[in-house]
Amino acid sequence: MLRRLLVLVVAVFVASASTANATSDDSTNKRELKYVFPFSKVPVTYSRDHLNYPATDVHGCYAHVLAPTSGVVFDVETKDLWVEEVDAPGTRGGLTITLHGDDHVRYFFAHLGRVKIKRGERVEPGQWIGVMGSSGNARITKCHTHLGMSRICPQSEYKVLQGEIWPWKFLDAWRKGINKSPIEAKNRVIKTSPRACENARAQD
Repeated sequence: MLRRLLVLVVAVFVASASTANATSDDSTNKRELKYVFPFSKVPVTYSRDHLNYPATDVHGCYAHVLAPTSGVVFDVETKDLWVEEVDAPGTRGGLTITLHGDDHVRYFFAHLGRVKIKRGERVEPGQWIGVMGSSGNARITKCHTHLGMSRICPQSEYKVLQGEIWPWKFLDAWRKGINKSPIEAKNRVIKTSPRACENARAQD
């Protein structure tokens, strides 16, 4: 009984610490952050729904993909490893970029045709980071870029990485030049499911 109680206390502490770390300093730098519409050169459209999780598919083949805010490139995939017969979830995105924003929001761009930055590189709002393409399972659908926005997990846990915040209202604002931050939306999903990173890692 004592052991079960101890495990429960530790679990609650870890979840609380995770939430606190994910939301710390968000309010202090919120006004200093700049956001831009992350697509240029080619007119794009995007959906206001997406399969069974929050994300959006942006259409406008060969559009330039831009950094929506300042941050550091956490990961890139420059080889299209998707095999249709296997259809492994972690390879469906093809060429991808994962950006850890200074706002503590993670931005995931998938199905790119070209990646223009490297892992560990610091980027600024509006910087050209890639080109929309047809990599991954977009080879059998059509040219588009998948945009997922989520909390930052210790690793690239796919179930969270693919998206947990609906992006379209932020895209709408950024397109109009409105500096709308997704920080509060990210914090709400953390409070709703504080152990999402751990749960997703267990499923990978």
